[in-house]
Amino acid sequence: MPAFEGVVSKLKPKQRVWSLSFSQLCLDFCTELSYRRSAGLINAVLHRHAGDLMKSRTLADFAERIGGKMQGYLEAKSEAALKEHNFEPGAPRTEEDSMNSDDAPELEITADQKAWEDEIAKKAEEINAQREPREQINDLGRFPRIESPNEGRCYISIDDIGVKHQKETRKDGGSKSTKNVENTVVHVQSGGNSYYLTAADMESAFRMLVAFLLSNGLLGCSLVFLADGARNIKNHIEKYFTSRPYTLILDWYHLRKKCKELISSSLKGTKEQKKGDTQNLLRMLWVGNVKEATSYLNGLDGSRIKSAHWLGELTGYLERKEPQIACYALRHGLGLRISSNRVEKTNDLLVAQRQKHNGMSWSYEGSSSLACIKMVILNNEIEHWLRTHTLPFSMPAQDQEAA
Repeated sequence: MPAFEGVVSKLKPKQRVWSLSFSQLCLDFCTELSYRRSAGLINAVLHRHAGDLMKSRTLADFAERIGGKMQGYLEAKSEAALKEHNFEPGAPRTEEDSMNSDDAPELEITADQKAWEDEIAKKAEEINAQREPREQINDLGRFPRIESPNEGRCYISIDDIGVKHQKETRKDGGSKSTKNVENTVVHVQSGGNSYYLTAADMESAFRMLVAFLLSNGLLGCSLVFLADGARNIKNHIEKYFTSRPYTLILDWYHLRKKCKELISSSLKGTKEQKKGDTQNLLRMLWVGNVKEATSYLNGLDGSRIKSAHWLGELTGYLERKEPQIACYALRHGLGLRISSNRVEKTNDLLVAQRQKHNGMSWSYEGSSSLACIKMVILNNEIEHWLRTHTLPFSMPAQDQEAA
């Protein structure tokens, strides 16, 4: 093996040849276990002894270097895709975009569309038959268009996750830093397939997302965003998708959680009374009746109010989020998504399971590099990267959601 011998002969003391399989093994360990534990297992498997041990710092440097290269490649690929398609955030709609928008001239309704609208109306009737008037769906027209199963649909969930920031310098008696290292995580679902994206900040994540949609022909699908209501996410969606029609839905879990918390802070009474108020409110919000919900809150007996401030916070929250509050009962009955729980799980897989443990703190480069490596592993692209130093940046052939 002359070629291999040539490589070995050029190695400096303590340098080693990292084969593809050994590199993949190290990255798998590093994204699941601490660097110290990973180094210990690798040394045990390879029967290395004192003086020849794999150091945890060596693994950390290796992972940070590989993750950094992956990030650089994805950023360059994303920018190239945006340039190729002449995409600029906030650009006005083109004539083609306008033909896809909600204000485009009405086209002839197909048989499939008519059947879907009939199914929506039938499901609404079924829901209303089981509910009292203020908890019924009384105006389907006020909700965003409900995506049909017969058209291309793309569901996008976005969230930020923070881990403890590692101090740049450590000095005895120094104050602790509470600043977090943030990673933005995106889960993209189209058909039965999923793809994971992550970046060190929201702006980079959205540029990568748009580039991915363009590269995979998904920007022309019915885009449905599901998020926790964070203003930063909403602002970036508006910035990057102003030229495309989309639907933004407030995640039902976060809406319910916020209502429970603010009712607890707003009202007096026993635990059962507060539970009853919460259930009444949520039954109206389940069908998207925001006005009925705020009217219910404003009509409460004054003797029940513990804090007018927090009650005002709740009604203000519902009024602000009304455009994002869908008819969850109808979507649920039609088998459509109402939750961003997939990105919550993605947060766990990419960041939390590895980086959020007692005593752990991270540099910006270390945290984002590990998250990027885990993203590539979950997308089943790690071997492709190690062989070619490129990434397909495309939807997998098989569903990865079970991962």
